[in-house]
Amino acid sequence: MSGTRLPQELRDEVATFERDITANYYAFTMQTRDDIILTRGGAKGLGIYQDLARDGHAGAVLRKRRNAVVAREYQVEPGGEAPADLLAAELVKAALKRIRFDRACRGLLGAVLTGISVAEIMWEAAEIEVDGTRRTWIVPADIRVRNPRRFAFHRDGKLRLLTRENRTQGMPVPDRKFIVVRYWAEENEDAYGRGLGYDLFWPVFFKRNGVALWNALIEKHGQPFVYAEYPQGTSDGDVDRLVSMIQGIARGAGVAVPSGTLIKMLEVSKTGTADMHKELVQAMNAEISKIVLGETLTTEMGQNGARAASETHNDVRTELADADADMLSEELNESLLRWIVELNLPGAAQPMVWRKAPEEPDLLADAALDEKLFKVGYEPTEELVLERYGPGYRRIAGAQPATLPPPPAFAEAVDPATIPEALADQLARRGAPAQAAMLAAIRAEVSAAVDFADLELRLLRLSAAMPVGRLVEELTPALIVGHLAGRSDAQDEATPAT
Repeated sequence: MSGTRLPQELRDEVATFERDITANYYAFTMQTRDDIILTRGGAKGLGIYQDLARDGHAGAVLRKRRNAVVAREYQVEPGGEAPADLLAAELVKAALKRIRFDRACRGLLGAVLTGISVAEIMWEAAEIEVDGTRRTWIVPADIRVRNPRRFAFHRDGKLRLLTRENRTQGMPVPDRKFIVVRYWAEENEDAYGRGLGYDLFWPVFFKRNGVALWNALIEKHGQPFVYAEYPQGTSDGDVDRLVSMIQGIARGAGVAVPSGTLIKMLEVSKTGTADMHKELVQAMNAEISKIVLGETLTTEMGQNGARAASETHNDVRTELADADADMLSEELNESLLRWIVELNLPGAAQPMVWRKAPEEPDLLADAALDEKLFKVGYEPTEELVLERYGPGYRRIAGAQPATLPPPPAFAEAVDPATIPEALADQLARRGAPAQAAMLAAIRAEVSAAVDFADLELRLLRLSAAMPVGRLVEELTPALIVGHLAGRSDAQDEATPAT
């Protein structure tokens, strides 16, 4: 409604951190709500979550999740169509190109594990060329990811740096200096966020204890048990020396008793105990994969349903990568990109940076079109093959244009020995587009794969959609003709000459 004024109480935030009765405060510094850090973290704090990445399986899946985001090319989109808006986008592109932006993004994605990550921007006035004009701009010289354990938050939500001189309240930091990325901060209203470390702590804890007990079991049953007897009346000093010798030999797996003493060792079955430890480790690894990568059905299934499992697994991973990329981009847009524009082009619409999933080309549709054109007398040029399917292709030696030669006249003599060669040449020409489509589809999956595990899943999905139908269509007539030719030759040999 025109002329209506919005009351100030509707504009202001009411449920602020300072009014939160559930928040923990130390002096005037906010504390995390994470009960694991509060009860078990001690002086290490977030360090107990950072330590989880030392587990081989947990570290591998966490790196895979980060790489799924950083492997995507980032794109900078202008905030408007005005000349200043377009110039601001070009400035941001030039600024990001001159620093190790992907490395900074990989470090900031550490918030997925710890709940929070912090990076310091090192600004400089540098002369760079933007949109054809070279001038001095205020741009980042570097973005340095810092250990989040070095920071705390004031009761008003502002970041503070903990120092040797002030280890509890910290010192205030300059504006436009630090980038803060929080994971899952909105759901629990925690300034420190809540990372996957909260969910990973107990599976990794149980796994480590299981491995420790497993190692103790292996050590116990992997070395001999030393049994020694000493005569009655031996002095205590001699007994102590004998026990010390036994411990030096068997690391405590031994005993010294007076002569004539009877000792029986009741041993637990080795196989069942070892299997229990192994099953515990496998179960915890599966739980870790679920927490980090989502519903990883392939870690718990055999051959049955492998295709459906791989498709579901990839869909979940893609969704997680989308969510992580959006979280990171939103924080960068609200901090780094906004500050670059404010310092250089105040008033210009702010550009945005995103890491979107690449749109895979429809190579199967392209190959189908090429095949149709091939059948009516056209073939793709080498330039088109290179542009559409990428490098790695060459023309088949001796291949002729798509138009097929006319069949021989009935009166013309045909050498039967040349029929197989003619069929092979014709099949090579007609099957070339289908083969190119299959190779192009495989090449696309190889190029898009993040690692070998991802490639395995991609090839598994591709096996169900591989365009083999068109190659079968070309092979079937050739096989039929070859079969008929063979039967004809056999019949001619069996028929006596007249």
